[in-house]
Amino acid sequence: MGVEALTARIEHSPALAAVGRSLGRRFASVVRPGTVKDLLSGTWLGHPLHPLLTDLTIGAWTSAAALDLFGGRQTQAAADALVGLGVASALPTAVTGLSDLSDVEDRQVRGIGAAHALGNTGALALYGLSYVARRRGQRPVATTLSVLGGAVMAAAGFLGGHLSYRKGLGVDRTAFLARLDEWTAVADDDALPEAKAQRVTVSGTDVLLYRHEGRIYALTNRCSHRGGPLDKGRIEDAQVTCPWHRSRFCLLDGSIVQGPATAPQPVYDVRVQAGKIEIRTRR
Repeated sequence: MGVEALTARIEHSPALAAVGRSLGRRFASVVRPGTVKDLLSGTWLGHPLHPLLTDLTIGAWTSAAALDLFGGRQTQAAADALVGLGVASALPTAVTGLSDLSDVEDRQVRGIGAAHALGNTGALALYGLSYVARRRGQRPVATTLSVLGGAVMAAAGFLGGHLSYRKGLGVDRTAFLARLDEWTAVADDDALPEAKAQRVTVSGTDVLLYRHEGRIYALTNRCSHRGGPLDKGRIEDAQVTCPWHRSRFCLLDGSIVQGPATAPQPVYDVRVQAGKIEIRTRR
């Protein structure tokens, strides 16, 4: 079976989708939107945190494998320490991954995410057993377990890459929207009431319009986090809250007030000309 066919079977597996949904819901019931969720999501970093942490785990285990296979007795202690470091770093890496999984809306992405999580759990178990065997002086067993763990880690890593590069998980959902470099009329000025969100579509992009105390705000309606419709969210204190995962953005400049979003929301310059509301991408 080819890689594409196998990946497609994973994507369409009802069992894996159910596992992903269960894991996500359980995590979301414990970690609510707020400081801890923002920390795990990488809101403070401006990018998702999970991929950054995976580098430490993968790097430690891969380096350990190189020392196991090509080093001698003098490198055994270093290899053992690297396996232990990988095991220790895998725990926060897994937690940040679960945080990302809890925000997934797409059923196929949820299935791949579940398979990715299960694979990484298997790799962690194998490397954990390898570390125990190393501490007991069982070098052949430890090395075999590490090789098996590396194979499982590689498979899980492939699925992680599929999530990022084929499914766009963690990618700013507004990154590829068309720019409006020229002033463009989007609505009649008298058709926009005070304190009521209105969605308009221009050049294939949905835009949120909102009038507050005489000032008109305009920003991309699709949430940068997972694409939620901001016009369906709550707006108060010149801030809009996404109805899907409670990311909150400032209407004035699109900055993040609360995650789990990691990218700010694109905003538009607004003016009224001849009774028409006109917008352009802010420069």
